[in-house]
Amino acid sequence: MDRLMEGLLLSDFGNIPVKEIAAVLPCYHNEGGNATEMVFINDQPAVIHRTVKTVIKNLARTCTVDLKAAREKYGEMLGCKRAVPLVLAPEMIFMVVKVRETISRNDASRGYINYFAVTDATKTEEGTCSKVVLKNGREVTCYHSIRNLNNHIRNCHYIHQMILKETGGADNFSLDYLAHPATKGDIALVLKELRELKEKL
Repeated sequence: MDRLMEGLLLSDFGNIPVKEIAAVLPCYHNEGGNATEMVFINDQPAVIHRTVKTVIKNLARTCTVDLKAAREKYGEMLGCKRAVPLVLAPEMIFMVVKVRETISRNDASRGYINYFAVTDATKTEEGTCSKVVLKNGREVTCYHSIRNLNNHIRNCHYIHQMILKETGGADNFSLDYLAHPATKGDIALVLKELRELKEKL
């Protein structure tokens, strides 16, 4: 059963094992309002009676990240303005994807999935959506085509490689990486590198 974090304050976020977060997902709590499900890699998920927007804002403060500046920086790096990956740290990059159909117009539909917690990305059985498999075995349905989802993964991979390049941790990385469509081979390679990286962490 999910744990409840009903009265979560900004100061409480310092006690959350941030690097263990696999996903931050919008959900509805029992009383019918909006809440956030925080999925952990090695622990049970927790339901926070706060919106995803508030939770992300507080997590960013905890990690001393300026959300606006980060979106501008990485959006410019990717050449896009929408669904820019959220970078809280070099090893904490979240892709922003639609994870639910909403009831009300003001309900959040987008969730944040930790790139480093993803082990696989596939089509759903119906083929109209896609899903990611997290390191803890949890599957999250994404309301995107598999091609679109793979591009989200690829963008996170690109940002991670650029961060490594900036810090001297990557060699021979091509700056025109995003100029070509992602192939199945590209994504397979990214997922392979991701699994190898997880084994080292």
